[in-house]
Amino acid sequence: MSLEQLRNTRAEALEAMKTFNDANATMTPEQVVEFTALQAKFDKANRDVKLEEAQDKLRQDVEDIIPTTPNVAGANAEYTTSFDSYLAGQNMLDAVASMTEGIDVDGGYIVPESYQKTVVMKLNTLSATRSISTVIGTDSTRNIPTEGDAPTFEWVEETGAYGETKTTFGNKQLGAWKLGGIIKVSEELLQDNKINFDSYMAGQIARGIDKAEAPAFAVGDGVNKPKGYVISSPVGASSTTSAVDAVTADELIDIYYDLKEEYRQRSKWRMTDKTEKEIRKLKDSDGNYIYGKALAEAERATLLGRAIVIDNSMPEMGAGNKFIVLGDFASFQIGDRGSMSVQRLNELYAGNGMVGFKVHKRVDAKVIIEEAFNAGKNADK
Repeated sequence: MSLEQLRNTRAEALEAMKTFNDANATMTPEQVVEFTALQAKFDKANRDVKLEEAQDKLRQDVEDIIPTTPNVAGANAEYTTSFDSYLAGQNMLDAVASMTEGIDVDGGYIVPESYQKTVVMKLNTLSATRSISTVIGTDSTRNIPTEGDAPTFEWVEETGAYGETKTTFGNKQLGAWKLGGIIKVSEELLQDNKINFDSYMAGQIARGIDKAEAPAFAVGDGVNKPKGYVISSPVGASSTTSAVDAVTADELIDIYYDLKEEYRQRSKWRMTDKTEKEIRKLKDSDGNYIYGKALAEAERATLLGRAIVIDNSMPEMGAGNKFIVLGDFASFQIGDRGSMSVQRLNELYAGNGMVGFKVHKRVDAKVIIEEAFNAGKNADK
């Protein structure tokens, strides 16, 4: 069903609820049951609309990340067909001959745009950090201006002079670090016509990339890899705990308020699953759990009103560790550089009945506005 049809279904369900409610100001138990059924239909239709809207946004995000470029190798149907044959090991001579414009300088062949979009869509779904961050596509090093000190304005008399003020700007640079690996596939799988090999490979590539990206996006040191948001996040004045391996409810409130108010409204908590487990046990002075209940079906519980997105690449609680981060991840930018490429390795693993596929791409990521983040840290000792 299209998004428009889903919205129409939701509108009809809502109208049915309103009509029934207006006609029955005071409801009998039987009418309450009937109204509840109408409400359930509306809730289902509303969830369907939200899901389709989210999928639409994801598809649009992928279009923005990898724009259509007909003049680039890999953008046309003939190249895509040849690339599919190359992966599957079919008509190899013809396939390779028709992909001469798509040869990558580091070896292999540029992945067609349609295929790359499939990989990116799967990757953005897999990656918790990508799903909440700003992801852009770039063909070169990207300089990103960042706002510095705000201008100073003053109250001016009707005929008074305006005071001079100057706004400062910073600059952050997104480069490109090389990320790659080898996927080994059995010859039997390649020969199995029941397997959608394109989809299988796209999924494997996405999983491989996510497995390498996740720790770099969190705790990467910026040497031959991106600099992670944990490393870049400042520790607020009141955000260091008194214990070396624990945190109190009051200390979490301090960590929350050490993040400037203008960023808190869009912020999310990041922590490991184990850290979340310990925080769930904390109570306030009245004995109530500080962990908020989910407001709707399928939503996660909240901490001080902000959503939690688990990242098991982060440090656990321990002496001197940044164990929790609260931040506006719109200010964590991920830049996918150019196209990824794939090289088929026919002989290297042939003795084991396998075919290798060497994959590489370039990516960078960094915190653009550091004050949009605040880390909670355990005492050093």
